[in-house]
Order: sequence, then structure tokens, then C-alpha cells
Amino acid sequence: MFRKIAGFELRYQFGSPVFWVVAALFFLLTFGSVASENIQIGAGGNVHANSPFAIVQVHAIFSLFFMFVTTAFVANVVVRDDESGFGPMVRTTRVTRFQYLMGRFTGAFLAAAVAFLAIPLAIWVGSLMPWIDPERLGPTIPAAFAWAYFVVALPNLFLTAAIFFAVATVTRSMMGSYVGVIVFLVLYAVMSTMIGQQPEWRQVAAYVEPFGVAAISNATRYFTAAERNAILPPLDGALLANRLIWIGVALAALGFAVGRFRFAERGISKRRLRKQARREAKLGQTAPRLVDRLPAPQPDGATWARLLTRCRFEMAQVFRSPAFLVLLVVGLFNTVGALLFAGEIYGTPARPLTFALIETLTGGFGLIPIIIAIYYAGELVWRDRDRKIHEIIDATPLPNWAYMVPKALAVTGVLFTTLLAAAVAAILVQLIRGGGEVSLGEYWRWYLLPQTVDMVLLAILSVFVQALSPNKYVGWAIMVVYIVATLTLSNLGFEHPLYLYGGGPTPQLSDMNGDQIGGAAAWWVRLYWGAAAVILATLAHLLWRRGTETRLLPRLRRVPARLRGVPGVIIGVALVAFVSVGAFIFYNTNVLNPYRTRDANEQRMAEYEKKYLHYETILQPSLTDVRLAIDLHPSERRMTVDGVYRFVNDTGLPLDTLHVRLPDADTKLASVTVPGAQLASNDAEFQYRLYHFDRPLAPGATGTLQFRTERSQRGFRATGEDTRLVANGSFLNNFDFAPQLGMNRAGLLTDRVTRRRYGLPSELRMAKLEDVSARQRNYLANADWVNSDITVTTDAPQVPIAPGRRVSDTTQGGRRTAHFVSTAPILAFFSVQSADYAVRRDRQGPVQLEVYYQPNHGFNVDRMLQAMKLSLGYYDKAFGPYQFTYARIIEFPGYDSFAQAFAGTVPYSEKIGFIADTRDPDEIDYVTYVTAHELGHQYWAHQLISADQQGGTVLVETMAQYSALMVMKHLYGEDKIRRFLKYELDNYLRSRGSEAIEELPLDRVENQGYIHYRKGAVALYLLQDRLGEERVNAMLRGLLDRHRFKGAPYANSMELVDGFRGLARNAGERQLVDDLFDRITLYDLKLKEAKTRKLPDGRFETVLTIEGGKAYADGRGKETQATLDDQIDVGLFTARPGLGSFDRSDVLVMERRPVRSGVQQLRLVTAKRPAFAGVDPYNKYIDRNSDDNVVQVN
Repeated sequence: MFRKIAGFELRYQFGSPVFWVVAALFFLLTFGSVASENIQIGAGGNVHANSPFAIVQVHAIFSLFFMFVTTAFVANVVVRDDESGFGPMVRTTRVTRFQYLMGRFTGAFLAAAVAFLAIPLAIWVGSLMPWIDPERLGPTIPAAFAWAYFVVALPNLFLTAAIFFAVATVTRSMMGSYVGVIVFLVLYAVMSTMIGQQPEWRQVAAYVEPFGVAAISNATRYFTAAERNAILPPLDGALLANRLIWIGVALAALGFAVGRFRFAERGISKRRLRKQARREAKLGQTAPRLVDRLPAPQPDGATWARLLTRCRFEMAQVFRSPAFLVLLVVGLFNTVGALLFAGEIYGTPARPLTFALIETLTGGFGLIPIIIAIYYAGELVWRDRDRKIHEIIDATPLPNWAYMVPKALAVTGVLFTTLLAAAVAAILVQLIRGGGEVSLGEYWRWYLLPQTVDMVLLAILSVFVQALSPNKYVGWAIMVVYIVATLTLSNLGFEHPLYLYGGGPTPQLSDMNGDQIGGAAAWWVRLYWGAAAVILATLAHLLWRRGTETRLLPRLRRVPARLRGVPGVIIGVALVAFVSVGAFIFYNTNVLNPYRTRDANEQRMAEYEKKYLHYETILQPSLTDVRLAIDLHPSERRMTVDGVYRFVNDTGLPLDTLHVRLPDADTKLASVTVPGAQLASNDAEFQYRLYHFDRPLAPGATGTLQFRTERSQRGFRATGEDTRLVANGSFLNNFDFAPQLGMNRAGLLTDRVTRRRYGLPSELRMAKLEDVSARQRNYLANADWVNSDITVTTDAPQVPIAPGRRVSDTTQGGRRTAHFVSTAPILAFFSVQSADYAVRRDRQGPVQLEVYYQPNHGFNVDRMLQAMKLSLGYYDKAFGPYQFTYARIIEFPGYDSFAQAFAGTVPYSEKIGFIADTRDPDEIDYVTYVTAHELGHQYWAHQLISADQQGGTVLVETMAQYSALMVMKHLYGEDKIRRFLKYELDNYLRSRGSEAIEELPLDRVENQGYIHYRKGAVALYLLQDRLGEERVNAMLRGLLDRHRFKGAPYANSMELVDGFRGLARNAGERQLVDDLFDRITLYDLKLKEAKTRKLPDGRFETVLTIEGGKAYADGRGKETQATLDDQIDVGLFTARPGLGSFDRSDVLVMERRPVRSGVQQLRLVTAKRPAFAGVDPYNKYIDRNSDDNVVQVN
């Protein structure tokens, strides 16, 4: 009987249109992820679209979303018999509970499993498409498909099927099952967010995350591209345990379902019986009335009163729904989790300021209102028909709008209440965590009002779709397709808000600048789609389903006749508004401002490269003096710059042509004059000009260039608003507003697939380290050592800031003018800022320290000033004198999250330091770290600038990392540095698999951030530990002395590495230098176990069993084993290193011991019993798996 029931259910599912629609939908989604370059899952860079890694990722991600499908299949088998009336007949048969339930479940689950086969089929078919770049594909590996399906997908389908089958068994409701799906999904998202924030929780996540995503991520997190393309995750350890645990959970859920199921029909609950008794008693007390005439017409006031009554009734139906309450509670739970972890950097949270919480709310609470809008629009539209009372209701003498409008208004009211609850949750988080002043006005303007309007647009569309649909399930399906389309169409080139219903720019919020970026455009787009929503609502009214006629075509035929009168006027007015507002938006986005899709931008950059990159090696004169007069009008978002460059021919050869360009399209090159030269070519599209000298510019000869540029934002844009020139907090560098001499490759296309698509060489690489000619250009290409004279005028009371000593500062006629003159050579790479700042000052010897900040962002200003003092004090002793009499930190709006060093000035985003919550002393103090890093650039960039070749960023970014780490070490002690190094190490190892071209050794890095920042920090910290901090600093000071403010030939990484080799005292240290710089070296250090025993003298002897290994990797990640023979730290501790308040007092012993390849034992003796032991416990080595370096002592 079991087989017959399972076979029947399987045949039933195969015959259902839902099965084939689901299979087709997931086939197309997966096919698109493989066949399209714009939608990729698990692939990209050097990872093939059909690699084992990508196949596993696709199966894991789609199995998560497939839970909606498995629920539809398996939950339906529980309720279908009762809904169809077949249930009583089944209960009279001799079929057992197990046969009935498990037969139905097995058939439905097998149908879901077969439907999921569309996904691996789509991957395979997609990889065969002729238009795919062959470089994106590797060989087809059948074992990868089988592994992904049977190890990842099938257990996940079984788990979700079992859980929601049990939910359906208990609730006997499809709605209860779908609410269970939403609850499960949200709780899963919360858990993933909370656990994913901390690397130390990674192992826990591998066991408790139900879909195996965390376990797979943990197993493959350090896979290189070569490994991702060739091998599968090992099915052992945490991954195997995860699969077995959750299969066990699924079996338990099935057992629960079988145990709870009863063939008997569910009786009415006691609560419902009491409610029914009260209703009958009330009806019994009501006297019957005999009506002998129709009710008289009532005034308009009564009509509106009835409308209000119906709205309250419809809203009450939603509020009383258990599903709504569950969705709301789960949504709030998810939101609170997101709010608590928002803005974390290095595990340190951000302060809960209003603007930051609103951005988190918009993302973290975005799903629940969408579900409510779509679901309850369908429920309210179809409720009367579902309850078989529609003929009575439809017979009442009321117009269609009296039915449709209350439902739409009820959904609006429900959505507003839901959003209000989320806002209240955010305010409570803000108050509990001490986030400063709560701005209710900002919550209203930036969250409640715009989000309510957006959700109302969605609800009206949903009501319209339900009015047209043959049933609510089709309507829901159409809305799901609409949501998916809005998420994917922009990746396919459909980016303009004029044809994405309800779409539009998302305002970027800032305490400094409000919602100026994107705010106005968003409201115009809302008005545009609001007019469309009025049209849809009116059409829904005209097409409203009444009586027994439910077919769409007859209702459509009646629409022209119904358009007479008010409906026609409403549609006409709304259509005029729709067209007018749309024309206004188009005028702003496509006429006043250029509109380009992502593909168009890529094509433009490809054309730019083809026309001008060949000029890159043409020698050009060097700038010596820059004089600028910058006229800022922040309130109008415009500026003009009048400038004079003085240049010298220091190439040693006569020059006949001057190349002048301004690559920033937001700034117009209004005029250029080069005395003694004539304009030979002017490309207005790319703002590239060629000037021929009347007589070739002789070696050593000088010249001048006079120019005027203009920058403004007219109206608003569809995408890419100017975030540099704003009302409060303008931050521009000279590449944004001033012309450059000569051509370089900054900003050109780098992705290999994209480059090949436009007929470019697949790789755009830096000059080789051995290329001597590359040392004639520096790392910033067009930035020479210059004297600067900059005058900035802005709106009072804003403070204008530029590099240089402020020699005057006056205010006249509502305009403030400041004059800055450099007192030491600076790079022709500088910034200009203007905002209404507060300022706090201090001194470090002769240096005036200043922090300019938003008045309500003073939380960490004192910490920044202290970090500036510590940094300059350390650098002066270690590297030499600081070159300026000033050092400034200047806050800018958080449209970007970075800090950047210019000469004596450090623009610093409000999102990464000013609002960091540094009150917990156990958290990483990244504010001090970032401050020290940027001040380190005053030496490593603004005293020594490296050559424009491989390894150039080591002398700039890696050395700034080293400088900051030394400041942190002296401030907090090396025992506190472990957590920071762990983050850097983890970031480096994870990023290797995403390398777009090839990983390079540190001394040949090609501006690859994960190498020169992350790996560089760990490598340099280890070197100073082994070679000696003072010896390293002395070598670095000598390097600085040789190149301080010098031009060509510029320093390169060879000099740095030779310096480290010169410090090596033995072969082992020389080997270490070579391994860290010249090779891609990976260590494998593992503490297998640690056992301690008490000695007769009362001390404790601990035996450490250590396994060591080392490997060298090539650029694609292929490894070759090498011999490990090094001196490595081993230690014993009373607390686990890197956690909580761990410090020096927790260290019992730390010694450097020889560690070799293979297994060995070491003995350590301590006066106290150790709790933890470690090999390389502070993560100084590039260890493939540093999680096994520290263990608990037995």
C-alpha cells in the first residue's frame, strides 16, 4: 500500500502544472547564472562558471530558495484531501497512518527532488552555449554534479520537506506552512548574520547552519582559484557532521509528524466554541425586523463613514491573523539582529545613530513588508469568494470602488503599522545602546514616509494583479515573478527607473548632508509611479470581479463603457501626470545629465583605452608649481577652478607635444592655454587635448599651462549622482577638477572577460619589476613633487580646507576664503574640502593637530588626536622628522567608507571612525589603527613615492600597515595584536580564491589590496618580530633618507627586500625574507594536542604535539610542498589568546622553538597550570588554517 500511495502521489505531482512551471523557472534562473556574464554565482575571476566550486554554490543557494517549492509539494498532501472533500473516504479505509502519511510524503518529496534536477541540467546546458567566453569554462566534471546534488541539495530538500510537512500536519493549513517557511528563513538570516560577524564562531556555524553553506564555506574558504576549479570540498569533519545532524533533524521532524497525525477530523477548539456561543447568544437577543421599503439614500458623510468602517474591518482581519503576528515578530527579530551588528569593522560596532539605523532598517526589514503587501492584498481581494459569501456581498447596492478602496487602504494601514513597529524597534536599540539624540523627524522623512509610499505602490500593483487573476495563487505567482524581475533586470541592462515599476534611486543618508544624494530623484520617481498606481487602482475598480462572472475577457469588454464619468477623468488626469512627470524625469536624467547603462560605460572606457593608452609611454614634462583659485558654491553644487601649472622638461630629451586630459566627465575643461604651443587636437568627448610646442621644449626648459574648469550637477541623475560636490561635506581631489599631463591607465577596464568582450587585450598589467624604464614614473603616475599655492572660497560658515599652511582666512559678503601655501614639497595629488565643521586641536611638538568634524560626531575625536600624537611621536623617532607644521583629519560624508592621506591632511569618512563605538576596551581599536595608517602615509607616499611598476604599493600601503601596527603594538602590547592579525590573515586567505588574474608574491604585487594590505601586514609584523623592530626601523629610515622628496629613478620593492636581506643574521632569516617577499608561501602549523602533568617540585610540564608543513604556490594556487625548518613561537596561557580581555598577564610562557616539517613534540615547564597552548598563537605566519593553532590543555 505504501508503494501504491507514493506512486499515486508522484504521478499526481508530475501531472500538476506547478511541477513543470517550477522546473522551468529554476532552469531559466540557473541557466542565466551560467550563460550570462552579468549574473554569476560562485564564479568570476579565475573561477570557471562550471567549476566544482560554482556547481556546489549554485546547488546550495538554490536549495535554500527551493524550500518554498518543497513546502508547496509536501504540505499540500496533508490538507488536499480535506479541502477536496475526499478526506472522510480515506479515513474509512484500512490504510495505516504510516502508509498514508509517508506514502504521500515520499511521492511529493521525490517530485520535488526530480524538479530540482532542472538546476544541474541548466548548468550543463548553459555551459554549452556558443556565446560564452571559453575562458569562463573548464572541463565538465560529472562527479561535481553528483556530489552537489546528493551531498548538498538532496539533504537540504529532505530537511525542509520534513520540517514543513510536520508544520502542515500540525496546523492543517497551507498558510501555516508558508508562515513557517518565512519564520525559518528569517531566523536563518539572523543566525547567519550573527555568527558570520565573528571569525571565531566559524566552526560553530559549520555545525548549526542547516543548509551546509557555512560548513562548505569553512571547508573552502581558503581554496585558491585552481582548487575551486578542480576539487570538491572534503566530505569529512564538520561538513560530514553537519549533513548527518540535519538529516537526523529531518527524520525527527517526520517522526513528530507521524506521531501527531490523526485520521479523525479536527474538532473545534474550546476557544472557538466559546466565541461561537457568545455570538449566538447575542443574535438571540436581537429582535427580528420586518423591512417593507428600501433604505433611503444617505448623505456623503455616511458613505465615507461606511468606507472608514470597512477599512477598519479589513485591517482588523489582518491584525487578528496569526500569520501577520508571526511575520511581524520574526521580522522585528531579524531587524534587531541587523541593528545590533550594523556597521561592524574588525568586530567593533558602530554607534547607533539615526541615519545609520535607517539604512539598516531599509535593508534589514525590507522583506517582511513586501511579503505582507503581496500576501494580504491577495487574501483581502479573495476572502469573500474563499468563504462563499461573495454573491451576497456583490449583490449590495455599492459601487466597485467601495470594495476595492477599503482593501487597498487596509493594506496601506497595515504596512504603515508594520513599518512603525520597525522604527520603534530601532529607536529602542538606539536608546539602549546610547546612540545619542533620537531624531523622530528623520525617522519620518527618511524611513516611514518613503517606505510606506513604496509599499503602497507594491500593494496597489498586487491588488490590480489579483483583480485580473483567475485565482489568488496565480496572482501571488505573478507578483513573485515581478519581484525577481526587479532584482535581475538591472543586471541585464534595464537600469532606468522610468521602466522599472516602483524602482528608483535609493537615497544615500548622511548626518552631514541628509538625503541630498538621491533624495529628490527618489521622490520624483515615486510621484511618477504613484500616477501609474492611480491608473492601476482605477483599472482594478473597473475590472472588479462581481457575481458569478469571473472571466477576464468579458470584464475587459465592459471597461470602455465604464470609463465614462469619474473613472475616465481619474485615469486621464493620472495619465497626464504620469507622462508629465516622466518627461521631467527624462529631462533631468537624459538631457541635463548623460545617461549610460553599465554596458555603455564599459564600451566608452574601452574606446578611450583604444584611442589613448598607446600614449602612456610618451615622455611628458613634470610639474613643479601649482597655483589654484577654487570657487566652491556648495549650496548650488557647483564650482569653478582657475589654475596655473609650471612644468619643467626633466626627461633629458626635447619634447614636441604636451598631452592634457581631464578624465572626470563631471568636470568640464572650459579653457586651456599653453604659451608657446598651439592646440593640435581636441577630443571633446574624452576631454583629451594635444598641444604642439612652437619650438620643441628643450631639456631643462620650463613652461606654463593656464586652465579653467567648471563642475556642477544640474537637476538629478538616474544613477551615479555626484557625491563629491555636495551641500555640506564636499570632498574632491585634484584628479576630480584639474587637468593632468600625460596618459595613464587609472580607471580603465580590468576584468578579463569584459576586456575580451570589447576587443581589448585580456590583461592590463603593471610594468615588470625588472623594467628599469618604469622607474622614471611614480606610483601616482601624474603626481610630481610640487610647490602649491591654493586659495579656496566657499559659502560661510563652512570651513574651506586644502593642503598647506593656512596663511589667511577671511569672510566677506557671505563667502569665506582661505589661502594655503605648502612649506615642503608635496605630491601633485591633493584634496579640497568644505563643510560646516566643529574643530578640536592639540599639539605634538611643533606640529598643530586638528580634527574637523560634524558637530554631533565628537565621540572619537580625542582618540584620533591621541593617535595622531602617538603616531607622529613614534614615526619621528623611527623614520625621521615630519615635514609639516600641521596635521589635519577632516570628516566627509559616508558615501564612501575609507580614509585617505594627502599632504598633511587626512579626509576621513564619517562611517569608519567618527561613529565607531569604542567604549568596549576588549574590541579592536580600529580608529587608532586607521589614524596611524594614514599618518604613516605622510612618510610612505608623501616623503617616499614608489615607482610605477610591480611592487610599488608595498612601499606605500604595506609600509603604512607596518607603521600603524607598530603604533598599536606600543599602545596595547603585542598580546592584543593577535585579533587584528587574525582578521588580516583571514581576509588575505579568503581573497586568494577571488583573484581575477593571478596572485603575485608580495614584492611583485600589482595594486592587489588583499596582498599589500592584508598579507603585507602579517608579513611585516613577523619580520620585525624576527629581525628586531629597531633594526628594521633603522633600515627603513635609511631607505627614506635616500629617496625623500626625490624624483626619478623612484624607489622600488627590490630596495626594500634587499634591505631586509641585509638584516638577516643567518640562513634561516634569509629564507624567511625570501619566503615572505619572493614567493607565495603558505604554512601549515597545527597543535594536535597538549598534555600537562604536575612535577614533584610543584611546577607543570606540558608536552605539545605539533605538526608542521610549508608549501609554495603559483599564481593560480597550485601548491608544491617545501621543507619547513624555522623558529616559531610556542606558548602556554591561562586564557585563550585573542578572546575577550586576554592580555600579557594571561601568558605563562612564550618561547621561540625550532619547528620542522612533520610531527614533533616540545616540552614546556611553567609554575602554574596552563589552560591553553599554542603554536604561532598570535598568527604571525601565513597559516592555511590558524584555527587549529591553539588548543585546550588536557
